[in-house]
Amino acid sequence: MSDFTRAIAGLLQNAPNYDQLGLKTKRNLKKGVFDYFISCYASVKYDPNFHDVVNTAIYTDCAEAAVIGTERKVHPFDACLINGYSAHALDLDDVHSEIRGHPSAVILSLLFSLREEKKDIKSFYVAYLIGIEIMTRFAKLLGTEHYEKGFHTTATAGVYGAVAAGVHYLGFSIDQMTQALNLCVSKISGSRSHFGTLIKPLHAGLAAQSAWQILHFVKNHVTGSENTILSKNGLLSMYNENEKDPWQVFETWGEPWAIDTPGLWFKLYPCCSANAHPIDAVQDIKKRYRFTAGEVAALNLYFPPKGDAALVYTNPENGEQGRFSAEYCTALLLLEQDLSIENFTVNSISVEVQDMMGIIKRKYDENIPKSENSYPKGRYCIAEIFLKNGQKCISRVDTPIGSPGKPLEMEDLVNKAKNLLGNQADYLINLFSAEGESWGK
Repeated sequence: MSDFTRAIAGLLQNAPNYDQLGLKTKRNLKKGVFDYFISCYASVKYDPNFHDVVNTAIYTDCAEAAVIGTERKVHPFDACLINGYSAHALDLDDVHSEIRGHPSAVILSLLFSLREEKKDIKSFYVAYLIGIEIMTRFAKLLGTEHYEKGFHTTATAGVYGAVAAGVHYLGFSIDQMTQALNLCVSKISGSRSHFGTLIKPLHAGLAAQSAWQILHFVKNHVTGSENTILSKNGLLSMYNENEKDPWQVFETWGEPWAIDTPGLWFKLYPCCSANAHPIDAVQDIKKRYRFTAGEVAALNLYFPPKGDAALVYTNPENGEQGRFSAEYCTALLLLEQDLSIENFTVNSISVEVQDMMGIIKRKYDENIPKSENSYPKGRYCIAEIFLKNGQKCISRVDTPIGSPGKPLEMEDLVNKAKNLLGNQADYLINLFSAEGESWGK
């Protein structure tokens, strides 16, 4: 049996340098880091659990790595956890449809924890590029069933992505890269049963922290078995019951890069990206028809089977659970309430919203054709609103705003920063100005 792990390490070692990357790729990398900063700063400002997570820091006598959005510095191990959590806490961070998870929250949190060891913005960006590529490939390797069974891909494939980014950034030898990738199988975990609680965003921090620990082990010659992806009792035998040729997943390495195609999905709202389809569909109906919430008799939301797997709450009890509820987001829109951070951090949901959620039903029809241009592939939502006067209003969305099919550009992210952070946004905008990115110095 060939050593699959070592073959992947070879891809990492032979990755291009920054100057060989195209302008599109460089632009997409920059957007990803900028959006990561926005998400972290917003959590510091708005997340009610942020300070509790900061207080979990273990190595309190060390101040080497920044807690992004604050003046505080902590041990790199703790920074991974805190920044990973912070990036994902409000669900404002990017997502990748082929991962079905959140790459930047894990990968960038690991890379920023290493900045005291190496300050090189070009190497940083290439490591970020590689991290997303590896995380995407491992998500494909694990298969769609992995997520649907209950695993949180951010926390499983994310460890591989972050480790790959870290070993490249620090210039590990191919032997060290292989050893680090082989250790990942012993650190991956994360259950979707925690969606709707603060543990869900903590998965991103725990994955980044696991990656940091793996790098630390390898630096200190603590290693394990070889070829742990393909070997008996290894990654694929444990996590993927469907036989597939794993080599095919890596055949098109970098052709194109996953950050370019399909690319990162940037969010406008602090909720699960699976809500984007119904949100856009209901907003489209509200633009085209005039009616009040009191005139709505019923609302159906059609999804492809398992297309709403991430939306685990049909009757959420609080705003945190509401992040993962199409019913909650749709009810807010019908009642002319904002999809604001405040509405996703409330401890209880009003009777008015509960009553509105009660008339919203999810439906599935395998005969509904899928669009070739959908994001993610094969996904859609059809909103069907029935008014009490007998009128029927319909809208279908295959490609939500913010997805790679309708991407947010840098100016859109600037507006996102301004809307969320007010005057604080000026600092971040200056950091990522066209004249030079001062965060990299």
